[in-house]
Amino acid sequence: MENQSQDKLLRLYVRLNALKSNLSKNSSITDNFVREYHLIIDELANLTSLDLNEFKVPMSEVRPYPLGEGKYTQEIFCNGAVFFSKLDALISYFQIKYLSKDDVKIGFSVKE
Repeated sequence: MENQSQDKLLRLYVRLNALKSNLSKNSSITDNFVREYHLIIDELANLTSLDLNEFKVPMSEVRPYPLGEGKYTQEIFCNGAVFFSKLDALISYFQIKYLSKDDVKIGFSVKE
């Protein structure tokens, strides 16, 4: 990957980490953060020519929350656990694929 592409990849990686660091894992995530996350994924996909859609939060998970008696919040949210599982998976993928200097061995080993 050329220097400019490497720089762009690093910038996107930093944005992902900043997003993760500035959100509480125990709360619901508003749709503006989900949109920002999806924008970063789209930029990464364009840069790398990889299909990264599996790391996106399904839109069925982004919805208003019920308040009771048929009423819902005006804001749209995603469950924090769903959001962070996708975000953590994407960060881990790119750490292994692009930032690791060592050969990564995936699997299990058996001790004798």
